Amino acid sequence: MAKPDETRPLALVFNRAPWAPDDKLANVLREDLTELLQFVKLRVQEAGDSTTAAQAVANHTAPALVCFSDVPGLPPDCIEGAVEMLEEYDIVLGPTADSGVYLLALSETLDPDTIESLINAAAGAEGLVGCIALCEEAQLTAGALPPWFRIGNAKDLSFAEYLTRLSLLSEDGDMDFFADRLRLWFENRSKS
Repeated sequence: MAKPDETRPLALVFNRAPWAPDDKLANVLREDLTELLQFVKLRVQEAGDSTTAAQAVANHTAPALVCFSDVPGLPPDCIEGAVEMLEEYDIVLGPTADSGVYLLALSETLDPDTIESLINAAAGAEGLVGCIALCEEAQLTAGALPPWFRIGNAKDLSFAEYLTRLSLLSEDGDMDFFADRLRLWFENRSKS
């Protein structure tokens, strides 16, 4: 019989540096993402490099998500939706407007080489393009989550700031937007 942790979906936090005026932002984003993944009851661990991440996914007996750390305030529905969609697809992609990927969900049936290739592709600047090409080549079925954004430039950082401020105006903002550390980072930045 499998242990409870082995049957829960695995969430790997893959460190991808955001465009940032200071190094603290990367830590803040990663910590907020980790909190979100724990909130939706996933088994969370740091991804390390793509080879280590691929081995962790391949050795896990349940679906796995690779979540990139340069993504602010990811809605919980995206995480939960990715897990649900894996019942129907080999992979699920969370696309960004800049042709990147904010989340890569992988079925437990994929082989280690395919997993590593997908993680490497998703981690790149043109992650969406690379993942689609690999899916076509390997004849994998793929689903898509709603688009989100990553902090790739100053405009994205500004958008994240306004999104955090907007979430404070909403009754459900705290439950729909997991970014407490990011809010504090913006507050501290504005005081300097």
